[in-house]
Amino acid sequence: MCGACGGGAVRDRSAADVEDTPAGRTRAQRALASWTTRLFASERIRVRPAPGTVRVVVQGPTGGQVVAQGIDGVLDAVERLRPGRVDWTSVAARARALGDDRDVIDLDLRALVGALDRRTGALR
Repeated sequence: MCGACGGGAVRDRSAADVEDTPAGRTRAQRALASWTTRLFASERIRVRPAPGTVRVVVQGPTGGQVVAQGIDGVLDAVERLRPGRVDWTSVAARARALGDDRDVIDLDLRALVGALDRRTGALR
């Protein structure tokens, strides 16, 4: 896999709808950073694109940072950086609420909600 553009890698299920070009991967990276930053804003967790790569940097409330790739990588990073246990059921409900004001749910938000649903299913 190319570390700069992400080309040549095996795609995970959350990237199924992402255009397999550098521009498509960059757009997906920015969308992931935007949605997850909005989702975890109340916990003071920020997600931003890592320059020159397809990865993102997840910054916790204490300033700690983790480099992650993909939705599951971001959710794992949130679990590591957030104090206490993450209630994935309430996070999934907040993610669905982000899409309630839209006529058509964004593909990136749909992938994020799907990843959260997999986590809540694993907890049952």
